[in-house]
Amino acid sequence: MFERTTDETFDWDLDDGAQPEGGNPLAAVESACLVILDPLHAEAVQLATGFMEAMLRAREAHPYRERGSIGVRVRRSPSPRSAPGVFLIEWFRVRGRHRTDYIARGAGHRYTLRAFGRIEPWERELIEIYEPRFAEIRALLYQIGILRRQARQLAGALECWQGAAGAPSLTGGA
Repeated sequence: MFERTTDETFDWDLDDGAQPEGGNPLAAVESACLVILDPLHAEAVQLATGFMEAMLRAREAHPYRERGSIGVRVRRSPSPRSAPGVFLIEWFRVRGRHRTDYIARGAGHRYTLRAFGRIEPWERELIEIYEPRFAEIRALLYQIGILRRQARQLAGALECWQGAAGAPSLTGGA
Protein backbone atom coordinates (compact mmCIF):
# COMPACT_ATOMS: atom_id res chain seq x y z
CA MET A 1 0.00 0.00 0.00
CA PHE A 2 2.72 2.48 0.96
CA GLU A 3 5.64 2.42 -1.42
CA ARG A 4 7.71 5.25 -0.01
CA THR A 5 11.35 4.89 0.69
CA THR A 6 13.23 6.62 3.44
CA ASP A 7 15.04 8.70 0.80
CA GLU A 8 11.77 10.47 -0.01
CA THR A 9 11.52 11.82 3.52
CA PHE A 10 14.57 13.97 2.83
CA ASP A 11 13.00 15.49 -0.27
CA TRP A 12 11.03 18.18 1.56
CA ASP A 13 9.96 21.20 -0.37
CA LEU A 14 12.17 23.71 1.42
CA ASP A 15 13.30 26.76 -0.50
CA ASP A 16 16.74 27.49 0.87
CA GLY A 17 17.18 30.21 -1.74
CA ALA A 18 14.35 32.28 -0.24
CA GLN A 19 16.61 33.57 2.54
CA PRO A 20 19.28 35.85 1.10
CA GLU A 21 22.86 35.08 2.07
CA GLY A 22 23.72 37.02 5.21
CA GLY A 23 20.07 37.98 5.72
CA ASN A 24 18.40 38.15 9.10
CA PRO A 25 16.28 35.01 9.62
CA LEU A 26 14.55 36.61 12.61
CA ALA A 27 13.50 39.58 10.47
CA ALA A 28 12.06 37.04 8.04
CA VAL A 29 9.83 35.75 10.86
CA GLU A 30 8.51 39.27 11.48
CA SER A 31 7.99 39.81 7.78
CA ALA A 32 6.09 36.52 7.47
CA CYS A 33 3.89 37.50 10.42
CA LEU A 34 2.97 40.79 8.75
CA VAL A 35 2.15 38.96 5.51
CA ILE A 36 -0.26 36.75 7.47
CA LEU A 37 -1.75 39.57 9.57
CA ASP A 38 -2.84 41.77 6.65
CA PRO A 39 -5.33 39.30 5.12
CA LEU A 40 -6.50 38.27 8.60
CA HIS A 41 -7.29 41.90 9.40
CA ALA A 42 -9.07 42.34 6.07
CA GLU A 43 -11.19 39.24 6.70
CA ALA A 44 -12.03 40.34 10.24
CA VAL A 45 -13.12 43.78 9.00
CA GLN A 46 -15.21 42.15 6.27
CA LEU A 47 -16.87 39.82 8.80
CA ALA A 48 -17.55 42.67 11.24
CA THR A 49 -19.07 44.74 8.44
CA GLY A 50 -21.19 41.78 7.41
CA PHE A 51 -22.39 41.31 10.98
CA MET A 52 -23.27 44.97 11.40
CA GLU A 53 -25.18 45.06 8.08
CA ALA A 54 -27.10 41.89 9.00
CA MET A 55 -27.78 43.28 12.48
CA LEU A 56 -29.14 46.54 11.10
CA ARG A 57 -31.41 44.69 8.66
CA ALA A 58 -32.68 42.45 11.47
CA ARG A 59 -33.29 45.44 13.77
CA GLU A 60 -35.53 47.04 11.17
CA ALA A 61 -37.62 43.87 11.03
CA HIS A 62 -38.33 43.86 14.78
CA PRO A 63 -40.31 46.20 17.03
CA TYR A 64 -38.40 48.78 19.05
CA ARG A 65 -38.41 46.75 22.27
CA GLU A 66 -36.70 43.85 20.44
CA ARG A 67 -34.09 45.91 18.62
CA GLY A 68 -31.01 44.50 20.35
CA SER A 69 -27.82 46.23 21.30
CA ILE A 70 -24.85 44.00 20.41
CA GLY A 71 -22.09 45.04 18.02
CA VAL A 72 -18.61 43.93 17.02
CA ARG A 73 -15.53 45.97 16.17
CA VAL A 74 -12.10 45.27 14.74
CA ARG A 75 -9.43 47.73 15.74
CA ARG A 76 -5.70 47.97 15.73
CA SER A 77 -4.14 47.50 19.13
CA PRO A 78 -4.09 50.83 20.97
CA SER A 79 -0.94 49.98 22.94
CA PRO A 80 2.22 51.68 21.67
CA ARG A 81 4.13 48.58 22.79
CA SER A 82 2.12 46.30 20.47
CA ALA A 83 3.85 44.71 17.53
CA PRO A 84 2.99 46.04 14.07
CA GLY A 85 -0.14 44.60 12.52
CA VAL A 86 -1.76 43.44 15.78
CA PHE A 87 -5.51 43.97 15.99
CA LEU A 88 -8.41 43.12 18.30
CA ILE A 89 -11.83 41.66 17.57
CA GLU A 90 -14.23 42.53 20.35
CA TRP A 91 -17.94 42.50 20.97
CA PHE A 92 -19.69 45.39 22.68
CA ARG A 93 -23.09 46.47 23.93
CA VAL A 94 -24.49 49.85 22.89
CA ARG A 95 -25.51 51.85 25.98
CA GLY A 96 -26.51 55.08 24.32
CA ARG A 97 -25.41 57.54 21.72
CA HIS A 98 -21.62 57.24 21.31
CA ARG A 99 -21.37 54.98 24.39
CA THR A 100 -20.51 51.31 24.30
CA ASP A 101 -19.49 48.78 26.91
CA TYR A 102 -16.88 46.18 26.04
CA ILE A 103 -18.05 42.59 26.61
CA ALA A 104 -15.39 40.56 28.39
CA ARG A 105 -14.49 37.38 26.55
CA GLY A 106 -13.17 35.34 29.43
CA ALA A 107 -10.73 32.45 28.98
CA GLY A 108 -9.98 31.14 25.53
CA HIS A 109 -10.39 32.71 22.13
CA ARG A 110 -14.16 32.40 21.86
CA TYR A 111 -16.90 34.43 23.48
CA THR A 112 -19.49 32.24 25.15
CA LEU A 113 -23.14 33.13 24.69
CA ARG A 114 -23.33 33.67 28.44
CA ALA A 115 -20.82 36.54 28.10
CA PHE A 116 -23.39 38.55 26.12
CA GLY A 117 -25.97 38.53 28.90
CA ARG A 118 -29.55 39.13 27.82
CA ILE A 119 -29.79 39.18 24.04
CA GLU A 120 -32.61 38.87 21.56
CA PRO A 121 -33.03 35.49 19.81
CA TRP A 122 -32.14 37.00 16.42
CA GLU A 123 -28.96 38.48 17.93
CA ARG A 124 -28.03 35.05 19.26
CA GLU A 125 -28.43 33.58 15.77
CA LEU A 126 -26.17 36.22 14.24
CA ILE A 127 -23.54 35.81 16.95
CA GLU A 128 -23.56 32.04 16.43
CA ILE A 129 -22.89 32.62 12.73
CA TYR A 130 -20.00 35.07 13.11
CA GLU A 131 -18.28 34.27 16.41
CA PRO A 132 -16.79 30.88 15.39
CA ARG A 133 -14.76 32.51 12.59
CA PHE A 134 -13.78 35.42 14.84
CA ALA A 135 -12.54 32.85 17.38
CA GLU A 136 -10.43 31.14 14.70
CA ILE A 137 -8.86 34.48 13.78
CA ARG A 138 -8.19 35.26 17.46
CA ALA A 139 -6.49 31.86 17.83
CA LEU A 140 -4.26 32.65 14.85
CA LEU A 141 -3.42 36.06 16.35
CA TYR A 142 -2.46 34.31 19.57
CA GLN A 143 -0.17 31.87 17.72
CA ILE A 144 1.47 34.72 15.79
CA GLY A 145 2.10 36.49 19.10
CA ILE A 146 3.77 33.37 20.48
CA LEU A 147 5.93 33.08 17.36
CA ARG A 148 7.01 36.72 17.63
CA ARG A 149 7.89 36.37 21.32
CA GLN A 150 9.90 33.23 20.64
CA ALA A 151 11.74 34.96 17.78
CA ARG A 152 12.65 37.85 20.11
CA GLN A 153 13.81 35.43 22.79
CA LEU A 154 15.89 33.56 20.23
CA ALA A 155 17.43 36.82 19.03
CA GLY A 156 18.38 37.70 22.62
CA ALA A 157 19.86 34.26 23.25
CA LEU A 158 21.84 34.43 20.00
CA GLU A 159 23.22 37.85 20.95
CA CYS A 160 24.37 36.47 24.31
CA TRP A 161 25.91 33.45 22.62
CA GLN A 162 27.67 35.56 20.01
CA GLY A 163 28.96 37.99 22.60
CA ALA A 164 30.24 35.30 24.96
CA ALA A 165 31.79 33.02 22.38
CA GLY A 166 32.83 35.57 19.80
CA ALA A 167 30.75 33.55 17.36
CA PRO A 168 29.80 34.91 13.93
CA SER A 169 26.53 36.84 13.72
CA LEU A 170 23.50 34.78 12.70
CA THR A 171 21.06 37.67 12.85
CA GLY A 172 22.51 39.74 10.05
CA GLY A 173 24.26 42.21 12.36
CA ALA A 174 27.98 43.00 12.49
